[in-house]
Parts: sequence; C-alpha cells; structure tokens
Amino acid sequence: MECSDFMQQLRSFKPQSLGCAVARRKSSTTLIFPLPPQACSDEFCEEFPHNLIPTPGYWIECSRQKIASDTIWDESESERDEDGRLEDTNGEENGLLEHRIKNGDDDCLLENDEGEEEDEEPRKKTTIEEQWEKNQAFELTSVEQETYEKYFYGTEHWNYFTNDEDLGPVILSIKQEILNGRDQFRILVRAISYTIHGLIPASCVFADRYNREEVVRSLGKEVNINPPLTLGQLPDTPEELLKLDQVFIKSELKVGVIYVKEGQYTEEEILDNNENSALFNEFLQILGDRVRLKGFDKYKGGLDTVHDLTGFYSVYTNWRSIEIMFHVSTQLPYEKHDPQKLQRKRHIGNDIVCVVFLEADNTSFSPACIKSHFLHTFILVRTSPKIQRKPTRYEVSVVTRDEVGAYKPYLWEQSVFDKGPMFREWLLTKIVNGERASYSAPKFARMQERTRSQMLEDIVANLQNHAETGQIPKPYRRGSWRPIGHMRPSSPLLDSVRDRFEDYDQLARDFTRVFMNSESNVAVNGGLFDVVFLVGQSKTKVKFIGVRAILGVRSRVFQEMLYGISTGFGSPQVPVAEILARAVPVLPSPQKPKSSNFLQVPDIETPRPKSVPSSPMVKRAFSRLGTLTAGWGRSIKKQSSQQLSAEDRKKWASSQDCSNKEQKEKEKDKTTNQHLAVPRLSVCADAQKVDRNKLAQVEFSIIEFDPETFRILLDYLHTSSCPLTCTNIPGLICAAEHYDLPELLQACFHHAKQFLRIEVVCTMLCSLENYYWRYTSASELVNMILQFVESKAHMLFDQTDFLTLSESMVQMIMCRNLEVSEVKKFEAMLTWARHKIKAKTSTKYDAKLEFKCIMERLSRDLKLYRITPQDLIKVVLPTKAIKNERILETLMYQANSGMYRIQDSYIEECQQKLQKQDSRFSEWESFDYGI
Repeated sequence: MECSDFMQQLRSFKPQSLGCAVARRKSSTTLIFPLPPQACSDEFCEEFPHNLIPTPGYWIECSRQKIASDTIWDESESERDEDGRLEDTNGEENGLLEHRIKNGDDDCLLENDEGEEEDEEPRKKTTIEEQWEKNQAFELTSVEQETYEKYFYGTEHWNYFTNDEDLGPVILSIKQEILNGRDQFRILVRAISYTIHGLIPASCVFADRYNREEVVRSLGKEVNINPPLTLGQLPDTPEELLKLDQVFIKSELKVGVIYVKEGQYTEEEILDNNENSALFNEFLQILGDRVRLKGFDKYKGGLDTVHDLTGFYSVYTNWRSIEIMFHVSTQLPYEKHDPQKLQRKRHIGNDIVCVVFLEADNTSFSPACIKSHFLHTFILVRTSPKIQRKPTRYEVSVVTRDEVGAYKPYLWEQSVFDKGPMFREWLLTKIVNGERASYSAPKFARMQERTRSQMLEDIVANLQNHAETGQIPKPYRRGSWRPIGHMRPSSPLLDSVRDRFEDYDQLARDFTRVFMNSESNVAVNGGLFDVVFLVGQSKTKVKFIGVRAILGVRSRVFQEMLYGISTGFGSPQVPVAEILARAVPVLPSPQKPKSSNFLQVPDIETPRPKSVPSSPMVKRAFSRLGTLTAGWGRSIKKQSSQQLSAEDRKKWASSQDCSNKEQKEKEKDKTTNQHLAVPRLSVCADAQKVDRNKLAQVEFSIIEFDPETFRILLDYLHTSSCPLTCTNIPGLICAAEHYDLPELLQACFHHAKQFLRIEVVCTMLCSLENYYWRYTSASELVNMILQFVESKAHMLFDQTDFLTLSESMVQMIMCRNLEVSEVKKFEAMLTWARHKIKAKTSTKYDAKLEFKCIMERLSRDLKLYRITPQDLIKVVLPTKAIKNERILETLMYQANSGMYRIQDSYIEECQQKLQKQDSRFSEWESFDYGI
C-alpha cells in the first residue's frame, strides 16, 4: 500500500472504528450496504439471474459471460460412448467454453467462435486455468487475524498500548523492514471494532527515523490517540496477541449441502428428498469422503458420532489443514410426519455457507426458501439430468446476503467447469472464502466483538499495571480471560482471602485434596471421616474410611446402607441400555479446564484425574452438605451423644418439623434405644425414615468388590473425580451399577470405547470373569470387547496374557466371527490347552484325558471343513487333539462336496497314519506337563 493511502487510513482510523462500533450495534435491516462491482444486473447481463430467483436482501454474483445453452449442454454430447468419446467426431473440442472476449465491451461478454471451423485457433485459457497450471491451487482470503503471526510474531518488533478516551483499548505493533532498498515501518493498529495494517516509508514519518519513541509519538498523533501510546514491556505480550488472533481463526467448518430436483421450489419439497441420484453421489465424491459417523474421531460439525442420532453417514474432508464436515440434507434424519423437516433444517439452517446441487434444466433456486438467520451465502452448482456427458459439466452461480461482500475466486474468471481436481480445488476455495467473508456481517461481527473486547481489555490492563507497578500478572483462571487480582480491592487482607478462595472450582479442588483415601491424608484429616469400610473376601480385609453425609447424598444405595432409608427402587434405577443412549457427560477435572460438551479423556493409558457431574451438581451438593452436615468435625470415637440438639431439629424443605415426632418416638421406644449411641441426625430431610440402628453403626463390610476398586469408588463419591484406565474400568463399571451411579457408568463405557486396545483385552476379560454373570453392565462390556476382538484376533492370539484366560472366556472368543483362518484358531486352542495342563500342579488327574476333554469342548465350534486338506493332515492330525474319525469325515466331506480337489494320495496317507497310530502311545508321553 502506498504511503499516502496508508497514512490516510491512519488518519481515518478513529472515525472508522467508531463508525464500525455504531453500525454493529444497529440491526442489519436499518443499514444500507453498497453492492460490490461483482453484482449482477439485468441491465447489463444477458444471463441474469443465473439460475437463481432474485430475492430482496441478496445480491447475485455475475459471471459476465454469455453462456449459450447449445454450448454448455450440447445434445450431441449425450451420444458419447462409455469411453467418453464422441461416436461422430466432428472436430468439437473437449474444452469448457469456446469464448472470445469482445474488445471494448465493458461487460466482458464472451461468445462462441462460430464460422471458423476449418482453421480454428486453440481456445484461450481462462484466468482460472492459468492459475491452476501455475500454482495447482487458488488463493484463500487472508483474514486480518493472520497478519500478526505472519509479519510480526517471532521477529523483532515493539507493541505500544493505550486506553483511548473514545476507542477504549488500542494496541499498535511496529517493526522496521527494508523493502526495495528503502527503510519501511510495518504498522498494525488494533481497536475493539477495527484493525488496519500497512507499510509506511520512513521518509513519510514526521520524526527522527532513528528514534522509535518519536516515530510512535508521530503515528499516535496521526491516529489522534489520547492519551499517548506507551511501550509494553511484558515478555508474554506477543503470545497473548497471538492467542487473541487465534480465537477467531477457524480451522473447522460445517457446510450445508442440499439436493434440488426439477420443479422443486419450497423448503418442504427440497428437504423431503431422501434418495441420491447418480449425479448427486458423483458430486458428493468431489466434496469429500463418505464417512461412517458412529465412532468418527475427527471434526464432527455438530453431528452425533456415538448413537447415530443424526444419521449414519456424512461427507468429510481435510483440505489445506481445514476440516470441513458437510451437512448433506439427504443423509440427515428424516421424519415422514414432520412437514418442516426440523431434524434436517436445524443443522443446515445453522450453517453459514450452503452448497445447492441443482439437478434440473428449467428450475431456479430462491435463497429465501431456506429460512435461517445464519445462512449468508449460497453456492449453486447446476448440472443437466438429460445430458449424459463424461466428464460431467457443472455451472456455478452464487447468491449472497447484502451485508456480505464479494469473495474470490470470482465467477467472471470462470463459471463452468468439468469434473476434475481443478473444479474441486476451486469449489472448496470458494466455500472457505465465502465462510470467511460472512464473518464481516454485522450478526457475526457483533459476536466476535464481545469476545475481542474482553480479551483486548485484559491485555491492556496487564500492560498498564506492569508499566505502573512492575508486577507480572498472575496466571489466568480457567474459563476466564480475567487474571487473578484484576480490579480487586486495595486491602491486602481481602487479596489474601481471594487468592485462597476464588470460586466453586477452587472449593472443588480443596475437597478433592481433603477427602482422598490415602494414608497421609487420613492422618491429617481423619476427623472428617465418620464411617469405616472393611473391604475384601479374605480374612485379611482392607480398611477404608468415608464421610456418611457425602456418601448418602451421592448414592441411593449408600443412603440405604448408611441410614436405612429405602427408596423402593431396584438397582440400578436406570437401565444400562438407557444409560448408554445418553449423551456423553461432561467431566470437570480438578486439573483440566471444563469441556463444554464432551468427556475429556487422556491420550495415553496413564491414569489422570477425571470426574463426573454429581447428581445434583457439585456446587449444589456442596451447598447441601454445608447445610445438612453439622458434625463433620466429629471423629468416630466421639459419637456418644444420645439426644438431638436444637441445631438438628431444623425445618426441612418439606416444611415439616420432625422434632416432636422424634421426641414421641423416643418416649415410646425408650427401652429399645437407651443403649444405642446415636450420632447427630443431620443428613436426611426425612428424619423419621432413618433407621437409628444403621445410624449408630460405624463399620460396614464390603465383599462385592476388591479393595482397589472400592477405593477408587470412594474417591469418586467424595471428590467427584477419579482416574479411569482400561484396567480399573471392569470393576468400577460394576460398582457404578451396584451403587446406582449412572454418570460414572456412562463415563466408564465412553472411556472403554475410546481407549480399548488389544494389549489390555485379556486383563479386562480376566477381571470381568467374576462380574459378567451378575451385572448387566459387565455383560455389555464383555460384548463390546468381543466385538473389538473380532478383527484383531490374530494379535490377541499372540498375546502372552491370552494363556491366562479362563476356558469359558476362550470359548466365548472362539464362538465369534473372528477374522482369522480356522487353522489359526485351532493352533490358539492347542496352545491354550497345553498351557492349561502345564499350569495344573495336582497329580490326581490324568493329563491326557484332561487335555482331550478340553480340546473336545473348545473344538465344538471349530469349522474343520474350512481347513485345507494339507493342513488337516500336516497340522491337525499329528497333534491328536481332534478325533481321527472326525478328521477323516471332514476329508471325505471336502472331497464329496468339491470344496477342495483332494488327491487320493492324501486320503491314503491319512489312512496310513491312522493305522500306524497306536492307542497306547500319544504325544503326551513326551510332553512335560509337570507331573
């Protein structure tokens, strides 16, 4: 940009910024947007309205081409054979359009070159074709947020700031460059609503070019900033500015795709299409890859990838490091009795760009037919259903809201394309540039301005505070851009208190530290715990402690165990199938920021704290616990009070005072309760339902689960956080069902689905051996693991832990449709059986007989006829693991059915081996089975 131009921009920066702020506060309907030069009009363009219906509030981009129908949709092209050649070749070229620009025509109308059939010159390449041959790509619109990273970040530059009386926070970045042998200053000025960037020759600045402060002071006067700019000296300012920009740079886009047939004009008709034509399927292949949504682990664009609630398939592409998920109308859920097709419209209507595939010859598209506040630009791709041409030819039109400007690549450069890589690159570039251009619309600009204002204010406030006091700002709290200590009272006492307690998240972290079941913590905070659990089935049990009030609030089963309050429901209250159908829970971790939608899980198997929302929520639970528990400070030894104090006789949420009833019950059952030591009753609102015998009990035996599983469960109940790994999930998932914790149950299933791998399958199955017949969730997990194993059975058989599985688990695996050969299954059975015999140390059984019994049970589901005759004779027969008669029957079946061409020599060899075998000897005589 020339000196005079950018200096003029600097001088108009302040009024422009104020004008943008005022405009964005107004409604789009009250603003007037000038039409860009690319807009089409029926006064100048013969092709208006380009297969579109003119609509108020939208402008149509002009192709500036005279497109003759007999050139684009030539009837002779339908006579092409399968190889794409014309049967009657008459010299017609395979190019796109035969246009020649009329000299002196302002509208650049292109027409066919007719009449030069003999000495026809080669068609001149379009601008798009030249760009494609040169770069193999088209230019993406550069957004202003990329400027700082491209020109300033990582190089020597200086950042100046001020809090202007009119504009608010302003940051000016400056660096020195030498271009064409001349000294230049590269300038980037940011305000809340406006940003400019450019170069100024040093000779154009009215200051000493070698004095940076004078240069900045002069530029500040040009911009009319008051107070003057101050140099920011915080070392992390470049990172904060880069973070500010990256918030608005999107590398993930969701784009709508709708399919329109001949004669369809309304939203209901268009969204009612369910079947794809061959041309539409071909077009979808240009856009991206067809992906299965369930289990899809990349950008999902708001589609459900867990339970198939938004369809089974979609179209996705990763293009130039930009992930694009297409919301294809025909692949979204369809409800026949819903005339508005809300399941489809709620996705497409929330996109910004929509691609319209028009398979018609005499139908036009209206952008007003899809009613949406978000859709700002439509890219229409039309092809003829009548003309069968190879490669398929597409005509592109674009219609955009008035508040969105024109964006590259322009249609006047080329608007008709043949199927191929150039058209795909052009179309994806147009889609991404259309999305970026729409961000400048007032609706989206207002959304960005709120976030940008908050972040810019924080950066300037930190710089100002550092300039005045020299203090380095404290780290940011998660979920907030405002630093700790910002805008605090001046009292040091208040500062110290606020440092220790910022919000409920900090309180949750404190609870996590206090209620962990570890020896060091129990020694320090043992007074908080008032119940003891003795866990294990052996005589030596492991002791854990807990807080009765917290466990009663978090789990219905613990409430019944610790207080004797029966809710009248079975366990669990929610069926496992319903739990698995729920959306994935949000697990706020004490170490990680909260996720707004989905469970945050670690990338590796090492344990990391993870938490599940309690029911009720953690904050509400804390408030309830603060109200309901008055005796946390008591230890077990101090539970000797026999009467309720006035503090315990509260009026609960049910507005029922239970104190009189308790007094009457005490008098009535005085002889029964006089010997019971009753702790203070402050946990349950329905105090009359509490079993006082249970309340007096302080030790409970747990035999259902192993100590490690129960310890993790207690940590989860006390702190709403626990480490999830594939090795502890089998026990934890059953504990979650047993104690009626659906959120934890769902989190365990989600983690298992994401991080299940072949190395831990055997360990998980061994852990599930004692659970899967008792708990539905364990059975579901076993089925999930077995389904996972089907395609990886060859890897499973190579695992050393495979030999540790029980016979029932091995049988369950072998019964599945494993993607391995039958001979591999037989070898795995044989290896497992031999290891089983070796592992037995008892001398009271016959090893040969035990081996044959095991192999007979395992091989029941073995399909011997799928094993080749060669392998049957050379591999299976020598092991003596399968009865000889069964092998011979299999060979005869294979010979009779014609499955294999079995030579007579093979059968004779088999018969000879059978005759030579002596029933008194077997390979077990030489097998060291440890007897």
